[in-house]
Amino acid sequence: MSIIYTPVQIIGSSSGGTVFNYDAAQSGGVLRRIGVWAGELQLRGIRVWLTHTTSPQTFGTANVGSYKEFEFTDGERISRLSLWGNGAANATTYFPCRNPFRRNPLLHNERSTVFPPHDKLATQTRVRHRGASGLCVGLRGRAGADIDALGLTFLLPISHARLTNVRYPTLQLEAASIDPVNIHEFYDENLSYSLPKEWTNTGSYTKTESASWSFTTGIEYHATVGVSAGIPKIAEVSGEFGWQVGVSGTYETTWEQSETYGWSRGGVIPPRTWLSFIVTTRRGNLSVPYEGTMEIVLSTGTRFSYALKGQYTGVAYTRVETRTEEGSVDAASREGSTNILRSNVVGTKRSYGSIDSNIEVVTSRRRSTDHAAPHRLLLQHNGADDGNIADINELHLDPN
Repeated sequence: MSIIYTPVQIIGSSSGGTVFNYDAAQSGGVLRRIGVWAGELQLRGIRVWLTHTTSPQTFGTANVGSYKEFEFTDGERISRLSLWGNGAANATTYFPCRNPFRRNPLLHNERSTVFPPHDKLATQTRVRHRGASGLCVGLRGRAGADIDALGLTFLLPISHARLTNVRYPTLQLEAASIDPVNIHEFYDENLSYSLPKEWTNTGSYTKTESASWSFTTGIEYHATVGVSAGIPKIAEVSGEFGWQVGVSGTYETTWEQSETYGWSRGGVIPPRTWLSFIVTTRRGNLSVPYEGTMEIVLSTGTRFSYALKGQYTGVAYTRVETRTEEGSVDAASREGSTNILRSNVVGTKRSYGSIDSNIEVVTSRRRSTDHAAPHRLLLQHNGADDGNIADINELHLDPN
């Protein structure tokens, strides 16, 4: 097997107790929390929590002696660590670890004293560790009723890491996360009985797509990670929209790309005709679990990998589409012999001549069917042709 650790220095007895070797590197775990029970001249027990599991591992005897505990925060590393032997075939009573953060109350001058050495140990064996990568990924030693021997396992320095073989197991179930987006709607009408009317409309829209893969606080948290994966895209099949994985590419762990789409449309509106120019797209907001393989590349060129699960979040769009619709303004609803123009369209507004400027009339190509509205605005006009806008004779609020 390729070497991925710094040389492990074990202090204590070469006999007594049972050998243990707790190694989390192949699962991507690093030391998160450590607790120690100590007697007068020996460690009675050690309990450790590593990031790849919520279950702690205990060696020696728990709950006997004085107890101290230290917990690392995300991103912390161990730069130096010392182990002291007691000269009596037991392991250590002391292992201070130098840390670049003066954050924990147990840190004194950048030193965390898990348990201090007894005065009688001043002349006993001391082993100093240089943390290399600073990532403790396991413990080795011997333990029975006490900790007879102990050494900490450190990973060699990391060059970089890459997430590969990415899969999205529940992707096909996420069609509900795709919604239509009405980017822009332009409405105009030609109320003349004889003259055509020109229309133009220009605009632009920027859509921003993104992708992000979450990670644990394990080994990969301390590395520069690239992602080799396909990004979920919106696809249309037989008129239905859903998700499918695009062509594999290389990305950073958080990726974003913006594109701006512009349009310029125009033409002529025939007499007695309305026209609607609409710009639309579809947007999907996705949050699904992913599974993959995290490959760690060490400074020596050695590689190892482990399975990884996390959460993918992303935003994707379909292409931007435009369409133009036309219809006769004379197809509006009529009540008796009086021409009634009922108008109701979201997003486009027109002002009708002599109406008070505080009243806005919303125009549309279709009749209102919104029965939930408390009032409908009815405009009665005389049908006179002055080119574009009918004269308003009366303004009614119809509560029905």
